[in-house]
Amino acid sequence: MALEDALALLIFVGRTGDVLSTLYATPTMVMEANPLARRFKWPIFILGYAFCVVPFFDVLLGVMVAVPFLLVTASNLSRAWMMRTLGEAEMDALVLRTAGRSSLRMALGLVWLAGLFLLLPAALLMEVTDDPFAVYFALGLGLYAAIFAIHSTFFFVRTFRRVRSA
Repeated sequence: MALEDALALLIFVGRTGDVLSTLYATPTMVMEANPLARRFKWPIFILGYAFCVVPFFDVLLGVMVAVPFLLVTASNLSRAWMMRTLGEAEMDALVLRTAGRSSLRMALGLVWLAGLFLLLPAALLMEVTDDPFAVYFALGLGLYAAIFAIHSTFFFVRTFRRVRSA
């Protein structure tokens, strides 16, 4: 199998994992952090598959694109058990109760700090290697850190806004 094909397959697997794990964890999208995916579920889900063609244009960008899709799926799956066990309504109520006892500043500070700790291994990898594949893998980690921080920020801002309005 050519490298381009393997990367396209990895992106496809990662994207499918993202879509299926999202639908498994939050079928009605109540707990979805991405505001575009929550609002335009199927168009966003389908549009994401367009990334599968990236390796055929640039193999290194294909490496960078594959990494966040795989990590997003892993993150979704790590939290799916709780959402499926409690159900979306109870999970949403739990998140709102928790936010009511906390502050947006604390939530954002901790999630941004987590994003920084995701960036650190990427920066380390970029510093210690000249291998372009490793550099683009590190860029993929950095992209995941940005996606994580941005979507988490939207989720927390929306959640704390709901708490204030209640």
